[in-house]
Amino acid sequence: MPRRSNGEKSPRKRGHLTHLLALTFILCALALIGVLTITNKNPNQSTSHLLKAVKNIYSSTNLDSKLQKAWKKRLKDTDQNVSIAVYSAKTGQTYSATNASKHKFYTASTVKVSILAGLMIKENGDLDSTEQELATEMIENSNNDATTELFQDYLGGKEGLQKVFDTFQMTHSTAGSSWGLTSTTAADQVRLLNNIFFSSDKLTKSERSYIKGLMENVEADQRWGISAGSSNYAIKNGWLPYGSRKWIINSIGYIQGSGDNRYTIAVYTDGNSSMSEGESLIESFAKDTRKIMTEFAKDN
Repeated sequence: MPRRSNGEKSPRKRGHLTHLLALTFILCALALIGVLTITNKNPNQSTSHLLKAVKNIYSSTNLDSKLQKAWKKRLKDTDQNVSIAVYSAKTGQTYSATNASKHKFYTASTVKVSILAGLMIKENGDLDSTEQELATEMIENSNNDATTELFQDYLGGKEGLQKVFDTFQMTHSTAGSSWGLTSTTAADQVRLLNNIFFSSDKLTKSERSYIKGLMENVEADQRWGISAGSSNYAIKNGWLPYGSRKWIINSIGYIQGSGDNRYTIAVYTDGNSSMSEGESLIESFAKDTRKIMTEFAKDN
């Protein structure tokens, strides 16, 4: 039987701890409800707010448990390095998992969304005709020459891209001199996507709509990855053969479901023997996630 290092908890123990913390919160909340009912002049309103908070905590814990179970099963069955993060508009929480916690994931072409977001801020949303043409080629066609021109001549290269990460508090992302070898985490990318698809004090409504529009209109042969199992989505993928990492295959975007079933998602992988293997791996995570998020929306 393999030994675990000191301090490392098994998945089962982590799950038990999560549920224990949720139960503790619920019990404390119920006790507080009792106090407020006695002392508050408007106990019904306070009780309603607390009950809603308790329900949200329980729902979020339940969703996390289901996602982790599905993701860890996939992670156990793959030799590739994988990092996934999902933000649920319904719970307001981000959920993540990886089988390579200290591994550095490279963005490949997914960084093009960050480049465009930074350009929108730098130009106050007022892109000239050349910038608009380059932006369309960069996102919809994933044109590398257009990206390099925007990265170097308009955004300010490595320093300009790092400023974008700082602006969006993407604290685990580091710009590379070569934009495709920028390092990041799935959670950082979800943070950026949330500024585009939900709300932002960095991007205006029109700037957000512009980026959304391009991501909703990528070429047909690039509509793989996080879009699997969904019909209404916005997406940007990245792929790059790179030395010992073999194929780097990534996919980020937004999924629009019915009602509150909306979420942003980012999946980063490397060590794939082929591009198609990486695509299939990401799509297996995307389908599992889509199924769980859809069921969750119906039950809550």
